[in-house]
Amino acid sequence: MYKINFLAKSIIKPLNITIDVNSYLACRRGSSAQAEISPVPCITLNNGCKMPALGLGTWGANDDFVNLEKVGKGKRKSAPVEPDEWVDITKRAIDCGYRHIDTAFLYRNEKQIGQAIKEKIKEKVIKREDIFIVTKLWNTFHDPENVIAGCKKSLKNLCLDYVDMYLMHSPMGAPAQKDDNIYAPTKNGKPLFTDTDYVCTWRAMEELVKKGLCKNIGICNFNINQLERLLKYAKIPPQNLQMEHHPYLTQKELTGFCRALKIIITCYAPLGSPNRPWAGKDSAKILLKDPQVAKIAKKYEKSPAQILLKYPIDLGHATIPNPGKGKEHMAENICIFDFCLAPEDIEVLDALNANVRYFKFTGSSGHPHHPFETPKS
Repeated sequence: MYKINFLAKSIIKPLNITIDVNSYLACRRGSSAQAEISPVPCITLNNGCKMPALGLGTWGANDDFVNLEKVGKGKRKSAPVEPDEWVDITKRAIDCGYRHIDTAFLYRNEKQIGQAIKEKIKEKVIKREDIFIVTKLWNTFHDPENVIAGCKKSLKNLCLDYVDMYLMHSPMGAPAQKDDNIYAPTKNGKPLFTDTDYVCTWRAMEELVKKGLCKNIGICNFNINQLERLLKYAKIPPQNLQMEHHPYLTQKELTGFCRALKIIITCYAPLGSPNRPWAGKDSAKILLKDPQVAKIAKKYEKSPAQILLKYPIDLGHATIPNPGKGKEHMAENICIFDFCLAPEDIEVLDALNANVRYFKFTGSSGHPHHPFETPKS
């Protein structure tokens, strides 16, 4: 269970919660902040490719995403990150040692992330092969004839010839749109859906691998029955399942199923997504303020966020926290490979499970392939 942590043992000594990025980099690398070294160990996928266990999450959480859920706006922890701000944030992340960047057509920041990567390659901070780029096929491209167009749009935005991981953002298809509109058309105030079978979408994604447009393919937000059905027809099994995962939503049955099939889990919202637009409207439980998390953080002289990020990694998963605009959060989040959580502490975190799902996609309620409404799809 803890094998990947041993690879990074003694990389850094415990640091205070407030971290200066440049000081951290100099301490970590023993030289300049431009050195091509990352403190993040890699996980081996089921096809032999390697993916860094910690990545940069880039969902901007702008107010226009509030229609993902029907609960209305809540109270943010901080101001949202606008798409244009991701150029500097991504460049800073690369300097800080991040080599796994997660984006999506939905996030509307692929162009900015692509610009940042291009500039860092030009500066010779990284080579293309040093960085693991993940993006996602949005619902409006589910028609098998549109899958390659969706992928090529993302590649053009990112200024790349291929992506390292291409994920189906959800099993829920929507009508194709013009002018890069990301939202499905509505009728009587309700979004229109398509009944495109996600299995057919997947088979079209397999062709992207054959064409060299992506090295790995995977899925997001699938339930266990949908994944099991997909595997019956897939010629290429998913390398990755990205899903909401944290101590309040451990999804043990699904993670165990994936582990048996060597499908790597990437956990989004590992900190409970405190900056989601509907924060506080859906649940009163705040993961970062949980007393059990705080107790464990005190034991290891770490922040609650660092404990919550080490939790999935010690379970063998990858995770993609979004640091927002804060430089300190970005450095703090990557500063987690000098310790391992004891089995008894993992048990305490496991016991916090309350099946609290912050991303329910209620804006797509009624879809025939909705992963959280239909037990069998």
